[in-house]
Amino acid sequence: MKKILTVASVCAIALASCNKDNVGPNSDLNAGLPNKPQATIPTDAAGIITKTTLSADTVWKIDGVAFVRPGATLTIQAGTYITSGVTKAYNDQITGLTQNIKGVLVVPKTAKLIANGTAAAPIVFTSPNAAGSRNPGDFGGVVLLGNATTNQASTKRIEGIPQPVGVDVTYGGTNAADNSGSLKYVRIEFAGYNLTADNEINGLTLGGVGTGTTLENIQVSWGKDDGFEFFGGTVNAKYLVALSNDDDDFDFDHGYTGTIQYALSLKDPNSTNSTSSGSSDSNGLESDNEGTAPYAATPKTRPVLKNFTFLGIKDVTVASSKLKFGNRWRRATEYDIQNSIIAGYATGAAFQDGATGTFTGNVVHAYTAAFSGATPAGNQTNVSTDAAAYLKLAGGVNIFYPTATLFNPVFLRPLSTSPAYGNGTTTYSGAFHPTTAPWTATWTQFDPKNY
Repeated sequence: MKKILTVASVCAIALASCNKDNVGPNSDLNAGLPNKPQATIPTDAAGIITKTTLSADTVWKIDGVAFVRPGATLTIQAGTYITSGVTKAYNDQITGLTQNIKGVLVVPKTAKLIANGTAAAPIVFTSPNAAGSRNPGDFGGVVLLGNATTNQASTKRIEGIPQPVGVDVTYGGTNAADNSGSLKYVRIEFAGYNLTADNEINGLTLGGVGTGTTLENIQVSWGKDDGFEFFGGTVNAKYLVALSNDDDDFDFDHGYTGTIQYALSLKDPNSTNSTSSGSSDSNGLESDNEGTAPYAATPKTRPVLKNFTFLGIKDVTVASSKLKFGNRWRRATEYDIQNSIIAGYATGAAFQDGATGTFTGNVVHAYTAAFSGATPAGNQTNVSTDAAAYLKLAGGVNIFYPTATLFNPVFLRPLSTSPAYGNGTTTYSGAFHPTTAPWTATWTQFDPKNY
């Protein structure tokens, strides 16, 4: 099933009527590939990239999997588009199966990626197909591997990626301040592969990435698996958007201990969704310490999250069948989430398998139960199937641009009358400040019109 936000589905997310004859302020922002010459990123026989710079005057294609040379830096200019090229067959060393992969950029340990776009000229990884025929999995994904701490063996291999001769695709080490480069104003669209069970490529995969790395203003949309997945590491991030991804929008594993502030998670009622044992397994957030009981590996997975907004689906029946939890904290993970909004899920937050931590200052709406497994204090909650309650918790009646086909996050800012506004002076919950311009302005893409 094609994961495309129709006008109807965007309206469903936004809980407001819309007029499909009108156009919103960002409606045609960089939709599709620009009319520029196209060229394949040159690589050697092992798939190692032989260039040091990708220029914005060309649409660059990745055949199969391309690796930044260990010890080298690949720079991508602002405004550059990267897409998938030829599909290549690889022998998967985890399963022994042959996998067909296209459009994956891997930054191994000791290599760096400098992909600094701007609000006016973001860097875009996207589908090569024409508008209206783009699908999740058209592009592979972006993978950063570093030497920062995890709670796994130091030779842990990243899932889903073949290992050519001379390239190390393991992650993790002892350098918490490791530097894998800089990503600013980047969009990753229609990415992801489900190669085999627990062997997937996400929109942005981060394995053992350290605090020397910069991650700011990144959007992952219409993905076939997770939006952002952090396998250990210490990297911090801010201004992240996950839109219409099949599985979890944010996934934390293997001892991740960074801080993320200002992030938006949006589910799509018309998208596909991951399942486990026949039931939905799609969460706004999922966090595990590690996969084997008693889940005692250290350092414990402990993401520190501030000012997140998780929006599910406004219809209780659809939300209950297509989604799992707004937050799922399990397998002895630790957590610290503050000043955030969760709305539009049957259960707002679930605490399982000995998960412990701090969950306070948040605004939680749910259709069935605000919490499962624990009832943390210091939060504002509302359990109701009434859309008006969802709307209030999510920020107010103008959550959707009133005369446009475009979902516009400016109206996700909490109103002065909303519980999300907090103390009414300085504290607010959710991803957007009540009075300042939204940080999503100009560089993001929410409009499905040309997709």
